[in-house]
Amino acid sequence: MIRAHNLARRYAEIKEEFLDMMQDVYEREKVYHGHYTQVAEMEWQRLSGRKHAMLTGSCSMSLHMSMLALGIGPGDEVIVTAYSCPASETFVHLVGATAVFCEVDETGNMDASLLENLITERTRVIVATGMYGDMHDHKTIEAICKKHKLVYMNDAAQSMFSTQDGVESTTTGDIVCMSMAENKPMPSLASCGVVLTNNTEYYYKFLHLHNHGKPRYGRRLPYTHFGIRAMADEEAAVQALCSMKRFDTWQSRRHEIGKYYDSEFSRLGVPARKHSAGWNTHKYPILFRDKFEAQGSLELMGIETEAQYPDALPKTGDFPNTDMYVKQALSIPINAHLTDAEVEQVVKAVDLVWKSNSI
Repeated sequence: MIRAHNLARRYAEIKEEFLDMMQDVYEREKVYHGHYTQVAEMEWQRLSGRKHAMLTGSCSMSLHMSMLALGIGPGDEVIVTAYSCPASETFVHLVGATAVFCEVDETGNMDASLLENLITERTRVIVATGMYGDMHDHKTIEAICKKHKLVYMNDAAQSMFSTQDGVESTTTGDIVCMSMAENKPMPSLASCGVVLTNNTEYYYKFLHLHNHGKPRYGRRLPYTHFGIRAMADEEAAVQALCSMKRFDTWQSRRHEIGKYYDSEFSRLGVPARKHSAGWNTHKYPILFRDKFEAQGSLELMGIETEAQYPDALPKTGDFPNTDMYVKQALSIPINAHLTDAEVEQVVKAVDLVWKSNSI
């Protein structure tokens, strides 16, 4: 089977360094908020240029914690994308606020031209989620948030390190929430999250909120107020550091594969999602007539794929682009550990399946 992510191959590449650092973690006898957490957070500050960085258990936890830090609750509205995983909506409901859905454009990203009509006197936050490795329309969203005095949150779990007009994704937004996992641009062996901000007030709230209202350092310090359990452990930090060290090399290979796919699918007339020049290679979706049918056919041919996402987040309303992606977009393997022969096999299989499952 040609794997979507090749976790086993990635582990084999980092295994020696990963185990050495984990040995050090256990010898230090500190599995939370230890040496490697601090190093990973400083590395995220360096990579993003942000003043503050905090590791969390997941991007979902980062989003939830951010809502709490902003004081979002019942009566408030938060604008989110209509096409994404449930995590892009769940955190709004967890704080008792109302999610307002914005349709996506032809790339699968939030259609910023529709935002003005969605804003009401109850709107507090716009959460812009990058999809498939492309940034959302940052300039427009930033301008709208400034005009209406809204908080601009950037869910960059898929768009981290992508660019738009020379602007890199992690530098945008009042708060940036991300995750590192097997299926993310910065892959890891399991899952953890990151939250970035230049706002020191937000950051100090994060320091308390992420551990049930208890300050990060000092077991005898009192609990300040409520919070959640959003901490990342030292193993997650070690995994992040192993990936950070190899990220540029892995990205170079992914871009090489992406360019080959672009060339071959254009030649064959297979409709792939159009990506920007600043795309970070996160996903490579093909637009089939029926992505679930195509997924089954490709699996029988030894190709593992990802069908993001099986449902639209809004249960009612007119969201034609969202519906199109829900029905048609199937992501094929584009991980850094694929061999040239496997990449060629993917192209041949996709071409065969598309001819029998075309739009």
